[in-house]
Amino acid sequence: MKNATKYQKKIKKFMSGMRKSATPPPTDQDPFAIMVQAILDADAPKQAAKAFEALKKEYVDLNELRVSPVKEIIDTLGRDFPEARRKAEEITSVMNAIFTSRNNLKLDYVEKMSKRDLRRHLHELGLSPYAAAMMMMKLFGGHAIPVDQGLVDCLETDEYVEPGSTIEDVQAFLERIILQKQAHAAHEFFREYVVKNEKMLTKKRKAAKAKAEAEAAAEAEVAKAQAKAEAKAATEAKKAQANAKPKKKAPTQKKTAKNTTKQVAKKVTKKVAKKTSRKARDK
Repeated sequence: MKNATKYQKKIKKFMSGMRKSATPPPTDQDPFAIMVQAILDADAPKQAAKAFEALKKEYVDLNELRVSPVKEIIDTLGRDFPEARRKAEEITSVMNAIFTSRNNLKLDYVEKMSKRDLRRHLHELGLSPYAAAMMMMKLFGGHAIPVDQGLVDCLETDEYVEPGSTIEDVQAFLERIILQKQAHAAHEFFREYVVKNEKMLTKKRKAAKAKAEAEAAAEAEVAKAQAKAEAKAATEAKKAQANAKPKKKAPTQKKTAKNTTKQVAKKVTKKVAKKTSRKARDK
């Protein structure tokens, strides 16, 4: 991230009131339950727990959730749940990717992977940066700080990170300046921070959505005007072509050759006739 040194001082001061430690979650949790919760929690810290309970109530087990149509999962989460479609697709696609390659829903095959390879593998499966970091922190004991767009927007608004920074930029930045033993406490601190700024985030997202819709509408108008202008130009070109005087057609190659042959034949005939006439006269 740009100007990392400058922001490092600011964010460390901001986090000075953070609890020094937090209780890590129990290690005997179902890894796929952690995965689903992590996917739901991104950009929805207040709604995620309720949404997860709705899924548990609707589906017998995670395998049934894996094979469920995306539309049904969206209906269970609720149409107002943040990014419901993207998250429903992420849940099913990741679980299906594992099931297809392993023929079961188990993650024991990752135990021999290094932490770096494991995190890369989680991304390759299709997990968001936030969900992959949550699994690394809660399940695999890796050093990770879960970051979603909501946290990036809050930090950017309060000038704790460089404007225009991506989720990956901020995540890498925080993981460099926060110790692994502080990761759980930092995560709780940042979730509380995002929840406190919920009104600001809602307002910002509405403004961003309105701006995107306005830009899309403007682009559509430009495209419409361009298509209309092109259609008009094509019509005028056709009219001009229809009104133009027909030009004398140049003789085709075949016709030219035919005419040449006739001319040669005529000359030869005339020459032969003249020679014959001379001979007859000499006799």
